[in-house]
Amino acid sequence: MDRYQRQVGITRKKTNIMRQSPRTALTRIALAATFLTAFTALAPSVAHASTLTPRARMYQATNNSRLNNGVYKAYIHYKMSYLARQHSIKMANTPNGSGGLGKLFHTSNPAAYYLKGVNWSTWGENVGVTGGTIAGIEDAFMKSPDHRANILNGRFSRVAVGTYRDANGYLWVTVFFYG
Repeated sequence: MDRYQRQVGITRKKTNIMRQSPRTALTRIALAATFLTAFTALAPSVAHASTLTPRARMYQATNNSRLNNGVYKAYIHYKMSYLARQHSIKMANTPNGSGGLGKLFHTSNPAAYYLKGVNWSTWGENVGVTGGTIAGIEDAFMKSPDHRANILNGRFSRVAVGTYRDANGYLWVTVFFYG
């Protein structure tokens, strides 16, 4: 024991790990391995964002735009998101007048399509298509005054998100907000 340890009353227990029985040593190693495995399993995965579906990434991008601009998060309505996906599929498969498929359009009667039996006072809808990324389409929405207004409308507390990737790789997106 050195002088400092005597002054503050610190003592160190001397142990000789070699005197432990093999069973005790193996038990300690097994406990350490168990704790390391448990903590590793609880750590967030770096690959998590890349494993999200396009719908989940679009929902995340929408809420990131809201939060970055001081607007509360909108909560997803999963059953309504199924309808938004059906709308995205319909847009992707609608003749475009140029001999191909794919035409952007809004839901003709959102109150009847999305909001039947739902208590609501206001709604908005963003539709888009991209051959690029979710971040790219969210950026395009945020640069468009009408789409930006929908995303940042604080009266919209719920959102439905539907995505569909067509055979050519284009991602069709419908984001329906209501409150």
